[in-house]
Amino acid sequence: MLAECSEEVPKSYTGIYSMHKYWSKKPFNVIDKYIQTYTKQNDIVLDPFLGSGISSIESVFLGRRTIGIDINPMSTFITKQMLGNIDPQTIEKEFLKIRNSVYDKINSLYEIRMDGKSFTGSHFIYKNDELVEVWYKEGSVKKIVDMTKPTDLQTSGGLTYKKIKTTIPTKKLIKNSRINAKEGMSVHDLFTPRNTLALSILLEEINKIQNVELRDFFRFCFTSCSGQASKMVFVINNRKKMKGNRVTSNKKEVGSWVIGYWIPKEHFEINAWNCFENRYKRILKSKKEFSKSNPSVNYVKNLKDLKNKKGNIMLINDSCYTALKKLPNNSIDYIITDPPHGKRLPYLELSMMWNDWLGFDVNMNDELVVSDAKARDKTVTKYVELLEKILIEINRVLKNGKYFTLMFNNYDKQIWKKLQEMLFSLNLEVSDVGTIGYSASSVVQDSRKGGLKTDFIFTFKKNASIRNKKYGIADKNMIDSLISNYLNRNKDHSLYKILNHVIIHLIHNRLIFDIKSVISSILLKSH
Repeated sequence: MLAECSEEVPKSYTGIYSMHKYWSKKPFNVIDKYIQTYTKQNDIVLDPFLGSGISSIESVFLGRRTIGIDINPMSTFITKQMLGNIDPQTIEKEFLKIRNSVYDKINSLYEIRMDGKSFTGSHFIYKNDELVEVWYKEGSVKKIVDMTKPTDLQTSGGLTYKKIKTTIPTKKLIKNSRINAKEGMSVHDLFTPRNTLALSILLEEINKIQNVELRDFFRFCFTSCSGQASKMVFVINNRKKMKGNRVTSNKKEVGSWVIGYWIPKEHFEINAWNCFENRYKRILKSKKEFSKSNPSVNYVKNLKDLKNKKGNIMLINDSCYTALKKLPNNSIDYIITDPPHGKRLPYLELSMMWNDWLGFDVNMNDELVVSDAKARDKTVTKYVELLEKILIEINRVLKNGKYFTLMFNNYDKQIWKKLQEMLFSLNLEVSDVGTIGYSASSVVQDSRKGGLKTDFIFTFKKNASIRNKKYGIADKNMIDSLISNYLNRNKDHSLYKILNHVIIHLIHNRLIFDIKSVISSILLKSH
């Protein structure tokens, strides 16, 4: 088993794991380690909250069979594309066909004229909806035009969403201030009319591809680039480049789409074809590296075929509870999952941009989540009720003597208390408790409201004889003693380090605690 109080060191997302954005990705090396620790060759590994697909992908790499469940169609779509092994030469030939068909048409939308010559604009900067800067190339030389000053540069204009004749995404975002989804905003409002049209032209061409696998590959490239083609790409100002004491450059730089639907007052409109081609090249490079490993990937549609080794992976786009209900008792060798942690990340709301562009049907009603979107009525009470049903099903389908690893990060008092009561009421005994950091810092990870700095990793062993085994309540004296013990033995008095130490001890001893009270006690004793 893994060492007690282990803190897992994450590696950066590279290769296929860097091909498409998704939220709260867990480090592949940590997932790999847990799968290797708790399973053997050909075991069936289940992740009922598939997310970015890392657990199923690592299971395939390790010679395990795997089931991935997620209510978000983008989750199973992304996972399948990351595991896709289309011949790179076939991909390159199809890309040239797409390019030949739409390149001139799309770039004509970005035509600018300067000194009687025609150029293709690459970047357009808007501030308070006014065009303030244009970038283009004359030969290999980058040109930047300040549109707030007198200039002869002319740009095309006058395009509105209503004038666009092609099919564009029109789904209304659900009002949620937490992710900057405003009342009345549609998916196409996240893009300028010009980029909406350009992306629509591109997607229409992609959808003409007859080969389904090839078509989905380019749809994957499309959604991967879509955020960078939106109005959500912010402008980085005042990043001065110095040479000695002299400023050599103070140019504006390209930011990125971070999370949610925030449209900054100063934002980019980037040539949509450039966004697509750049992303395609990065994905193709990763695919070429992936093809060298040549893992066996064979999909099945039911558990019987998976058990009979007719394939090694089953992906299910359905609600977690519904899908688990269909699995037999004691049928899974190992379960590893990272469920939605309360209201930190409303995955389906955050994926509306992708799902709408691709025309996926989405079941918003059965998502396990707490949402600030009042229209959804996704409360903490409903969250814990559904989570309890899901944990009961997880316990039911797991084989006796096998392991269940749960990653969790939240400091909501009600959620933590209920989670502990649920887990301790099942026939699960605590096997290991550890923590996990993140592979790369981000706005989400550094300032996530409702989250702790590290995720906890709880691993339980199913033991039918311990069902309804008693659990206790941690009192203040015990918590204070644990805090003092840590402070006396360690130089690092970071809040999260002390908190990790206390929680790990309490969970190991099946003691229920109020996480906010624990944090308050730590703050009092460590300052």
